[in-house]
Amino acid sequence: MPIRADHRLPAGSRAVAAAALLPVLVLVAGCGSGDDGKDAPNVAKGVVSTTNLTAALLTSTDVPHVQVLPAGTKQQLLGDAQKADTAACQPIVDQWTSQPKYRRQVYTGAMVTDTTDAGKDKGAKAISLSVIASYKKGDAAKVLDDLTTAVTACHSYSVVRGGVTSHFTVRPAAADAGLGDQRVAYVIGETTKGATSEVLVTVVRVGDTTEAYETVRADHKPAQLRTSIPVKQAAKLRDAAKGS
Repeated sequence: MPIRADHRLPAGSRAVAAAALLPVLVLVAGCGSGDDGKDAPNVAKGVVSTTNLTAALLTSTDVPHVQVLPAGTKQQLLGDAQKADTAACQPIVDQWTSQPKYRRQVYTGAMVTDTTDAGKDKGAKAISLSVIASYKKGDAAKVLDDLTTAVTACHSYSVVRGGVTSHFTVRPAAADAGLGDQRVAYVIGETTKGATSEVLVTVVRVGDTTEAYETVRADHKPAQLRTSIPVKQAAKLRDAAKGS
């Protein structure tokens, strides 16, 4: 089942309305995480450090009309390891699990709320779960290579969670060609829940780091991730890498 709001980001005064949408986020993750919430025990040389990566996380002052609520714990960001019934789809499942093929050496994340268009239409508020991560040299490129291939080859898959089989559909989405060094976007939805369960996923590589977003609209209409959000995050990741 989708992760409950109380297993995700804390619902403080700024996030109560947004937290109600979190059950539709992280469709490919299980309830809670088997990860201990710690970074890799032996962080590889040259990897962006925990301190630098945490400092690089987008803040509420970085992009106009965007509010950022950092995750209280890492268990709120990623789910348990899962296996897709179709091998070609495994990179899509791995993207939001704590034990993927290419392990994140360091990661952190937040809930990002974009209210740019909410003044005229409250339903247009876009809410994203974001995760930024650093990898061993070369691994981030492998993640994007595998994910790009999967988005082309994978159209549907199933996973078993707690003895229950869930079915998902996947289709490619447009990603701004100017984002980072590599980028891929796709829409994923749970078959039984229809269009209201669909989430826009955007993943961008910046050197040996990545930024990933799961985005929904408040009214569950097709969501968009405003380009200025990943652009600013990419700039902060590049600066963080220089300091490592």
